[in-house]
Amino acid sequence: MLALCAAGLQAAPLQYGFYLAPAASATPAERARAVNQARERLLAVARGYAGTRYLLGGTTRRGMDCSGFVYRSFHSALGVSLPRTSESMFLWTARISLAEIQPGDLVFFRTTGTARITHVGIYVGDGTFIHSASAGRNTGVIFSRLDEPYWTRTYAGAGRALPMVDRSVLAGEPIVDAQPGRRFFFRRRG
Repeated sequence: MLALCAAGLQAAPLQYGFYLAPAASATPAERARAVNQARERLLAVARGYAGTRYLLGGTTRRGMDCSGFVYRSFHSALGVSLPRTSESMFLWTARISLAEIQPGDLVFFRTTGTARITHVGIYVGDGTFIHSASAGRNTGVIFSRLDEPYWTRTYAGAGRALPMVDRSVLAGEPIVDAQPGRRFFFRRRG
């Protein structure tokens, strides 16, 4: 853990062993770039599923449920298999606050009025997430906003699967953004 913090990354379930993971000998900047690239690839793959219909238990372009969508996005983008249900994903990820959330982190919801985690999506930035909705005006893989009344009311927390990138390590380099083709740059503090 100490080595990860020194490398500009904070611990998460997927430290290594995923497609695009940084080499153990990588510099802090190389590690940060690798994780940033992995987050960018994850979001590109997730966006590619937009419009896929909702199908309970589905994990393919023919149809996906919420956890199937997240599972398939991580598997296709990074070659890793996450737990298969939204509740098991919630338990598997590292808890983070909304103030710490970065594109590629997971957002979780309690949509049935119980204590169980029943829905998951992938945060894409600027208060927006992508998920496979089973009910409402639009269903299937869609984009929604965390500040919509329904999602605000049912929000249960956020979780990190990929390491967080320390922005000071990537000062002046592009980072992932919610809008394809649009990039922001890290700035040094101070």
